Amino acid sequence: MEQWLQQLLTEYQAYALLILFLLTFAESVAVLGLLVPGTALMFSFGVLIGAEQMGFWTACMVAAAAGLVGDSLSYLAGRKFRPQLESWNWLSRQQKELDKISGALENNVWLAIVAGRFIGPSRPLLPLLAGMLQLAPSRYFPAATLACVLWPIAYFLPGILAGVAWQLKGTNLTLFYSLLAGSVVLAILSSYLLKKYLQHKEQDKPKHHWFWGSLVSIFLTAFLFFELSQHPATPLYLKELSGLMF
Repeated sequence: MEQWLQQLLTEYQAYALLILFLLTFAESVAVLGLLVPGTALMFSFGVLIGAEQMGFWTACMVAAAAGLVGDSLSYLAGRKFRPQLESWNWLSRQQKELDKISGALENNVWLAIVAGRFIGPSRPLLPLLAGMLQLAPSRYFPAATLACVLWPIAYFLPGILAGVAWQLKGTNLTLFYSLLAGSVVLAILSSYLLKKYLQHKEQDKPKHHWFWGSLVSIFLTAFLFFELSQHPATPLYLKELSGLMF
């Protein structure tokens, strides 16, 4: 999918923003979004932004608008076609995921909607379920708008980091690339391990391995970030990166 997208964007670069809108819209629509690899798509567009082939803020606005349109249609479909959806066999097979989303919406609407947009399986189902639960538009749309604004910024970032790095000129860049990739991977791993530790802490389950795993991962992340900050290519990299966004 990612290779196809790269080829498509290369051949039709003038339509890149339209392609971004259509793919992000499809990725946000209920059920259809489960078939679209959102993370890979956003990474590929992030690389284009990092290579200065697409404007950062323009791409963010297009992706946010497309996501909000897709979420809104899913929400409205859930409100209007609830009886038909409840009898749909495919949806009933997703009961475990639906129960999880439903519980999150009951506990904290804002947190569930914003956090759900960043979680692959929940993203195309949460708006549909919010509509089926008859969540008031005044409660749904403000949170959905915030989620759609924040989501592309976060999902573009890994691709942007890669795209800017690939444009650098200089010596000893192999070490720089290794430190950058290692820092990003370990930062993601640290977040995951810390999340698992906090979940087990709330549930009062054995959690020592999650605690020590997150602690070691955070320490290694900090070490790699320090080493990265000392590399001679880092000032130029940060200058190029900030130039894309500000």
